Amino acid sequence: MHTKEKILAESMELFAVNGYEGTSMAKIAEKVGIKKPSLYAHYKSKEALFIDINKKMADEYVEFVKTSLESESNNIETLLFNSMKIHLQDLAQNDTSLQFYNRFIQYPPQGLEEQLATSAEESDKQARAIVEEVIARGQEANEITNELDAANIAHTYFYLIDGLANETTFYTLEEVERHLETVWAVYWRGIKA
Repeated sequence: MHTKEKILAESMELFAVNGYEGTSMAKIAEKVGIKKPSLYAHYKSKEALFIDINKKMADEYVEFVKTSLESESNNIETLLFNSMKIHLQDLAQNDTSLQFYNRFIQYPPQGLEEQLATSAEESDKQARAIVEEVIARGQEANEITNELDAANIAHTYFYLIDGLANETTFYTLEEVERHLETVWAVYWRGIKA
């Protein structure tokens, strides 16, 4: 792992655990195993480092959505269902990146609120566009109803993921996947052609 990648990974963990105010550049340098001046050679400030972590996570999320929809299946229902299942399996891991995201989407550091909100909105927009394109293909193939707007169907898709994601805090992955089956049956019945 290159130094910059290690800086991003270690500082994300520190921010997730200690918060923005509780994480200093000195703590980050110590955790990475470099001297503080070396850290400043990569990042001029804690703010710049935090913003870079946020951007990296936003880019990775869009790529994750794209990858979750890559399949040999031409069946749109299977493609969308499997993608939702992959999302939930990933969310159930509750790793540092999820802790970071949950903490700072709700409580962004003072002065960075607007920038973080804009970044989150942009990555969500890109992710929805990817799902919307799959839904539009389903509409063209007459698998999904044309009576509903593809953008609204995609938006609802992510609402379902968000709702089920909350369950990963209280239930086992197996239980959440059973709930997914029920939720999916209702969702698909509402959008199928």
